[in-house]
Amino acid sequence: MSHGSRPVIIIGGGLAGLTAALILARQGLEPLLLEADPERMGGRVGGGATVTVTEAGRTWDFPGEHGIHGVWGQYHNLRALLAVEGIDPGLIAARRETWFHRAPGGRIQSAEGGSALRRSWIPAPFHYLALFVRPRFLQMLTLRDLASMFRVLTGLIFALAFDPAGAGDQLRGRTLADFFKGWSPTLQALFTGLARNFTSAPPDAVPEAGFIAFLRFYTLLRRDAWAFSYFRRDSASALIDPLVSRLRTAGGTIVLGAHVSALARTESGWRVSWEGGEAEAEQVILALDAPGCRALIEASRDTRARAAKLTWPLAVPTVVMRFWFSRTPSSFAEAGIFTGDFVIDNFFWLHRFQDSFAEWHAATGGSAVEVHIYGPPTILAEPDAVLLARALGDLGRAWPSLRGTLVQQSIRRNPATHTLFTSEGDGLAVETPWPGLTACGDWVRFSHPALYLERATVTGIAAANRLLIAASIEPMPILPIDRPELLARAIQGGLRWVRRRAQAQRQHSRPIVM
Repeated sequence: MSHGSRPVIIIGGGLAGLTAALILARQGLEPLLLEADPERMGGRVGGGATVTVTEAGRTWDFPGEHGIHGVWGQYHNLRALLAVEGIDPGLIAARRETWFHRAPGGRIQSAEGGSALRRSWIPAPFHYLALFVRPRFLQMLTLRDLASMFRVLTGLIFALAFDPAGAGDQLRGRTLADFFKGWSPTLQALFTGLARNFTSAPPDAVPEAGFIAFLRFYTLLRRDAWAFSYFRRDSASALIDPLVSRLRTAGGTIVLGAHVSALARTESGWRVSWEGGEAEAEQVILALDAPGCRALIEASRDTRARAAKLTWPLAVPTVVMRFWFSRTPSSFAEAGIFTGDFVIDNFFWLHRFQDSFAEWHAATGGSAVEVHIYGPPTILAEPDAVLLARALGDLGRAWPSLRGTLVQQSIRRNPATHTLFTSEGDGLAVETPWPGLTACGDWVRFSHPALYLERATVTGIAAANRLLIAASIEPMPILPIDRPELLARAIQGGLRWVRRRAQAQRQHSRPIVM
């Protein structure tokens, strides 16, 4: 089926593509949005198969998700987009997070984690010291941990002085394992757990620049940057479905099941082809995940030569499991991380913040938890039944009262589309090497330090703005992140001055070759 000629075609219906499409539709450009999934929009924020649970003579249906998402303190552009569109996603503030750690064969220890940082009375960047006045955290440390504190402090100071958004190439080839050299096992486990929960990969696969970007954006420069909220409903109904509804009302056209297979240059723009259809447009926005974008432009004759020279971020798979129990543990945080001798990497007690699960809890007295596994590959390769059993064993170790109370369980294997942040200068950017092609997504290069949902929103706005400016239409403003706290800003400025002086000195002392 031919969809004729369009002003704009957007390939990919995730948050970035929806953001770009909605902004353009509001300006009368009537974009055509193509989504490969035949059933739903949203990409990694979209929905999934419904799980039905029967208990106490009643039946509940729980929509599946790619995984729980948080709206963090620095997600200003996502919040602004929702406010402009009159969308209330129904957010509930996070309260507490717990860190569980288990040395190989040892006992389980726990302490309050991120929530202690955002409530610290010590200003950034020294708010991490708030952990060391908590007895349960101190009990987890050994003399070796205390002896390595200088190494930890050095790493955090380096992250304070170094901004990957502007100089990421200086760390090319370095990974998180390099950042952790010299750290004690316990402190390394804590920060590895944080890294795995934000990057979904082991330390030797995470770019060091990406981890530093995470630290700076989410916690290092401001205490309140760590504050976040959950959606009270599944992310598809809270976020994606309202955006889709607004897009259709504004004049955008959506085609589901359109797996784009080729791009071809035309005299006036691009021809986009998919099984059962094609369309032409002067401007095309690539809003796919990184593996999908790479496959498309390397398969297309007019883009493959330049595409072969690009650097592509590593994409990793994840596993999401949910467990329903007939009992509720007493006195616990609604979320947290697992490190050390555990299979699971984090947990979210869904009945503490999602309405449908809260109704289940009120009616049955039961509880429901979501856990994620990010690797290593040998773990992810195990059969579903094995992963479910091992995850259930971890939950039983952390909360012994849950043993023997399982009501229902589910597992979802997410394909390798989650990408690790990198700031290397030869990756695909919003402004691509090809005229008439623009890109957006949480993996796409752009001069803004946002990550994940906020980065998808920011690059979606930036992609739409390129087209609006070309059409002499006022672009949508992109909101900056908050300035660092006063002390962090002063230290950061001093460290950068020292770096500039040192670089200038090296340039001045370099011998002249005749």
